[in-house]
Amino acid sequence: TTLLYTIKFEEMALFLTLYQIIRLVLFIINVVSVCLLHSSFMVVLLPLKWIFPNLHRTLESFVYSKCGEAMLPIFTSIPQLRIHSDSLSVLEKVANQKAVIMANHQDSGDVPVMMNLMTHFRNSHSATWIMDRMFRWTPFGIPCRWHNDFFSAEGSKQQIVDALRAHFSTSYFNDGRKWVVMFPEGGYLKNRGESARRFAAKNDLPVLYNCCLPRATAFVNIVQSFRGEVCPVPDSVEHVIDVTIAYTSRGVCSISSSPADNLNLSDVVYGTFTGKEVFINFRHFSLSEIPTDEEELTDWLYERYKEKEEMLSTFREKGVFSEEAEEFKQLVPSRCHILGALSFWYISAFFLWDFYHSIAIRALSLLTGLYSAYLNLF
Repeated sequence: TTLLYTIKFEEMALFLTLYQIIRLVLFIINVVSVCLLHSSFMVVLLPLKWIFPNLHRTLESFVYSKCGEAMLPIFTSIPQLRIHSDSLSVLEKVANQKAVIMANHQDSGDVPVMMNLMTHFRNSHSATWIMDRMFRWTPFGIPCRWHNDFFSAEGSKQQIVDALRAHFSTSYFNDGRKWVVMFPEGGYLKNRGESARRFAAKNDLPVLYNCCLPRATAFVNIVQSFRGEVCPVPDSVEHVIDVTIAYTSRGVCSISSSPADNLNLSDVVYGTFTGKEVFINFRHFSLSEIPTDEEELTDWLYERYKEKEEMLSTFREKGVFSEEAEEFKQLVPSRCHILGALSFWYISAFFLWDFYHSIAIRALSLLTGLYSAYLNLF
């Protein structure tokens, strides 16, 4: 009997290993091919940027949205993505309005979770991501570069502030963007937890364990941009949405700095997320109720993260974000949209190949003719 169980265990381990390898290969093929096709498409559209800029922005936004949807086939297998029912209506109201979306950042799995949200609300094309420069040349970062998302620059704090303000004055408002998606903590909880607590204790700031003390520079300058303190605002901006992401593992709440407890990218790619669930809560704040002074605005952000700490602490103990009874609605991604996006890219691949192939043949013929003419001269 023991030998039989051992053989079955080995067979199951082999099956799981093959399953994970297949998922990894499919993930790499999907991401690399979509990124290459996206860049090829943008090169073709590049002349429109100077001739018909409005048309270029429209087409670029469409291609970008299809790029995001096509990257989600594996991400959509994230099980049990649940949104707080009462707060879901909050996000639906601002889905097509300008808003700052700030979320806690426990692990790399938070990014595909946010991508799922934007795909659900059909506004990924009008979102601007605020991210670290280390992601500029990643499969996610390359389409974001074409999309004019913001990557923090190297240099002093003032140089980063100047770059952020310049980006909003030249790109965000001119391109007709809506959401600004950011993680104010500036890194994963598993990486920044200890250092953030030491900094908070040293400077008499809130010491947090379920999230990190946020870095306020980007948030403060974005809010000031929305108020027109940095550049003229084309239309009114009224919303700040605080997103709280929490995970459970096999029914046990798992908010901690341990990498094994939270959802990370390897879980999504390899499918090793069995038993994990994702819970999301939204809180809405009007821009009019947020302080205007920079120091007061920073304190306001710290207070929101103190409240977030309490929410996550309650979730860890009771599986809900507050003491009141809560209901969660499961978010089911539209596989039809994802299939449509994949079909769009595979059909585009045929036409792009034919386009670049014909250009290469003509360029080669031209060079051959020039070389022959050169030889005839001498």
